[in-house]
Amino acid sequence: MAAIERRESFRPVACLACGGQRLETSETIGVGALAEAWRCEDEAVGAIDIMNHRTGQLLSALPGVVRFRRCNDCGLQTAEPATVWSASAYPRDQSYPHRWEFDRCLDDLGTTPLDVLELGCGTGHFLSAAAERGHRPVGIDFSDTAIAQARARGLRAFCGGFDELERHVGNVRFDAVALFHVIEHLSDPGALLSQLSRWMRPGARLFLSCPNPRRFTRLIHEQQAGASDFWDYPPQHVQRWTLAALSALLPRHGWRVETAIEEPFSWVAAGSQIGIARATYRKQLARPLGRRASIAVGWFRLLCAPAHRAGVSLYVAARDGAAA
Repeated sequence: MAAIERRESFRPVACLACGGQRLETSETIGVGALAEAWRCEDEAVGAIDIMNHRTGQLLSALPGVVRFRRCNDCGLQTAEPATVWSASAYPRDQSYPHRWEFDRCLDDLGTTPLDVLELGCGTGHFLSAAAERGHRPVGIDFSDTAIAQARARGLRAFCGGFDELERHVGNVRFDAVALFHVIEHLSDPGALLSQLSRWMRPGARLFLSCPNPRRFTRLIHEQQAGASDFWDYPPQHVQRWTLAALSALLPRHGWRVETAIEEPFSWVAAGSQIGIARATYRKQLARPLGRRASIAVGWFRLLCAPAHRAGVSLYVAARDGAAA
């Protein structure tokens, strides 16, 4: 199927983030297990109409086995092969929630109105929040349905890839660029980071987030495929980042890291999300007693796994290194 973009299967000799050469296989999983995990999710949320089609796409595009290789220096895990959804095949039922890092980014930006670019803007939650604070946000995303929702809210958002940005905005330059939960989808993140400079004003700032490897969602056993969440594998995610990996990557492409933190952890939010997900899979969401029991199990899982008492995202803020 042409709906999923293939990448050549290769074994990198050095880490994409830090350049380290101490790489080892950290996980191996069969494509059948990935397809089954997606089917379980689709069935749990009622997406029966697309379940078989998505299974066919996965089985057709991915090889029999997917591997992740881990850098022993910075912890970055890279998928082999780095096969990703094409723009036309990216799940249209993808959710675009309001994330903690949106508010943190806006606090870091300050009160002076700025020109802000968001790559992968989805339905425009961040764009809307930025506009409310007086900034001049522009967003781009390859999901036509997400962009339609953003534009319906009166936001300046365009459908397409980063290479089409000039067609939409001309010669505009930006004071800040944001990439929230984008970098884990990129097989070559360094190429994008290097190209950003032509769109930035001197002293521009970069804000990005991605899934936290210590996040509590890895305690939702019902949505696991192998060692991680079902969506944390190709063709959805091809990189698994750590703070050390991000802090090593950005300076190599001209960005000086100023902040690198985990999203704060909330017992109430984490326990509830684990419980609600568990109840959804078990068809108990509409049953008050079953839902409460699932939430109680969620808190118990947190009690037993201190290493996963962390928020969903990693957050990094950086500044144009040339300006420094």
